[in-house]
Amino acid sequence: MLESERQRIDEINAAMTRLFEERMQVSAKIAQVKVEHQLSLTNVGREQEVIASQVAQLKDATLAPYLTDFYRDVMLISKQYQAKTIKGLGQTK
Repeated sequence: MLESERQRIDEINAAMTRLFEERMQVSAKIAQVKVEHQLSLTNVGREQEVIASQVAQLKDATLAPYLTDFYRDVMLISKQYQAKTIKGLGQTK
């Protein structure tokens, strides 16, 4: 049983890696839009909306604090990647 659960975790991790890469590609495009429209790197209101929306989709409400942490981490990584992308465009923001 443990091996089948580990195999399932491996499958989930592979899917998450594919989605992470896709998310980062979109984040790079968003960084370009932020430069073009002189937008701030951080939009706290948008981040709160996204987290609330995702938490509302949980079937197991006890996971809410963990999902909140997960999205905060993902958003931080995305902003770091956007900052690097913006710097690569010769812009500072």
